[in-house]
Amino acid sequence: MLNTYSKKQKNLEVNKNNPEFMEFEKRIQKLSNEELKDILLINTYKLAVTRAQLEAVIEILIKEKIMTYDEVWKRTNEIFKANK
Repeated sequence: MLNTYSKKQKNLEVNKNNPEFMEFEKRIQKLSNEELKDILLINTYKLAVTRAQLEAVIEILIKEKIMTYDEVWKRTNEIFKANK
């Protein structure tokens, strides 16, 4: 699921003539500074929660000896490189 989302996101970034991207850009430009700050705050909070959840999962994987810390980072690096 993450790979599919990333590929769709990349497609939007590369193809700025995409109607969906153009509509998104128009909607963003119409937002006030206050609305943009609110969106940034919400996304920052979501990122912090996601990071905490990820750290909890990694701790469980290591505690249950399913993976080592190095294995987690090796796999993370592989996935990151594949999604570039």
